[in-house]
Amino acid sequence: MQNQPDSPEDIESLNLSGRDLLGMSLASMVIYLSIATLLFYFFHEQGLFAIFFEGDAWWQQLALGTGAGLGAALVIIYFSSRAPMKGVLNDFTIFRVISKSNFSSTDRLQISFFAGAGEEILFRGAIQPLIGIWLTSIIFVAIHGYFKFKSVGHILFGVLLFGLSMMLGYLFEYSGIYAAIAAHAVYDLVLLWWVQEKKSPEDFEVEGDGV
Repeated sequence: MQNQPDSPEDIESLNLSGRDLLGMSLASMVIYLSIATLLFYFFHEQGLFAIFFEGDAWWQQLALGTGAGLGAALVIIYFSSRAPMKGVLNDFTIFRVISKSNFSSTDRLQISFFAGAGEEILFRGAIQPLIGIWLTSIIFVAIHGYFKFKSVGHILFGVLLFGLSMMLGYLFEYSGIYAAIAAHAVYDLVLLWWVQEKKSPEDFEVEGDGV
């Protein structure tokens, strides 16, 4: 899920439907796949589709990715519910918008799948083999806008998201692209559900000073 900075007034006026966010996810996936295709064409010896036939058996990858994504989501939820990270999500546009929206289970599944597949094919499949796991993860978190240094909670959140990206990189490296896609999609799915359950404004209030 990608964060885009915006003013508080604009944030309050946004209330995306499942179709709106699905359309954005599809458009993003087309862009990601187009960039990935170009990177494979110019910088890789093999084509884009080769990554779908590498690694462990598909069912092993899906099982590993599902468990890893669920574990990562639970870690983020745990820390985001407690000081010093409690309320930090309020500072990111995407979480504010999602908390105001009303998505069905089908909406969440579609959004999570397209976001997970598009981003992993680009970042893990096309970019990571060229520049490595660490640099890819730095770029991945920075593009999403999750590196902020306003408080200890913000820094911890950025570190956790960097760890998530590293995990996705190692899943791709040692298991395969399906593992990375599954982990990313499951993580997004759980976070979508959790953020939408936090409807009360008090749930997004920041604890302590410095935010």
